[in-house]
Amino acid sequence: MLQDLTHRQFCTAKCRCTAPYYAILSGFEPGDIPGVGTFYDFFQRLWDASGNNLKPEKQKRNRKPKKGKGEKAPTTTSGKLRRLVEWVIRHVAKKSDLPFDRLFHFFQTQILAISAKLGLLGNINALGVVGDRTPVVTAAYPRSKSTCNCRAQGLAECNHPRIHSQPDCNSGWDSAREKYFNGYHLYMISTADSRYDLPLYPRLQPASRHDSVSLVVSAVEFKQRFTLGTVEKMLLDAAHDAEAIYLLMDHQNIEPFIDLGTAVVKRIQNPKVISRFRRMAFLFALVA
Repeated sequence: MLQDLTHRQFCTAKCRCTAPYYAILSGFEPGDIPGVGTFYDFFQRLWDASGNNLKPEKQKRNRKPKKGKGEKAPTTTSGKLRRLVEWVIRHVAKKSDLPFDRLFHFFQTQILAISAKLGLLGNINALGVVGDRTPVVTAAYPRSKSTCNCRAQGLAECNHPRIHSQPDCNSGWDSAREKYFNGYHLYMISTADSRYDLPLYPRLQPASRHDSVSLVVSAVEFKQRFTLGTVEKMLLDAAHDAEAIYLLMDHQNIEPFIDLGTAVVKRIQNPKVISRFRRMAFLFALVA
């Protein structure tokens, strides 16, 4: 993860040197810009970990099934999300230090705090936020080396672990473009009740991670670290339509607004379900 950031910073520093416009936007005098090594040292101070990645380089290979156009990826294990939420609720009081805590502290104190004072975030004591992800492609193909000699023996496919140069990246499904991609997905918690839709907590997640799992991870981390105000409402898409998500939102005292999933919509459109709703509405009208 740190390697991806430093590579992008190198490209940014090169642009600042060649285009004075970028140097001025970055707060430097054209022609008086720190060297590239300075940016590497700067990122090393923001990343509070001995290694450059969160995951080990040696990982096993996973096969992924293809999905349909616009179809959200299902969770691979039944009850996985509920077990995760129940575990999180039990341990939410224990804050774990993350390698990028310094970076978020800088982002919150130097950027979010100023935006809050200017009224750009909306009502800071009753924030409305939205959570969603977007693909971040880092390579056309997965970068890994084999740890066995199966190919030399004529075995084209094997399940032995492989050494990855970007272990925090993997392959995920882009439902909008109907194709797999390699890299991360950026799960973003942003403001929803202001004109500017400013980011509050950007978090790089593995590309294969389901949206609902990313929400649980991001929401808990954000709740533990955001000190400028209180989140009151959250807007989410159909990929988050699960009972465990409602349980988490209730525990955090957040009112969720979640789009209904495809299965729920089909069930509601069933004539038997519609007639049942009509009878229930009639009974409620009589009681009222």
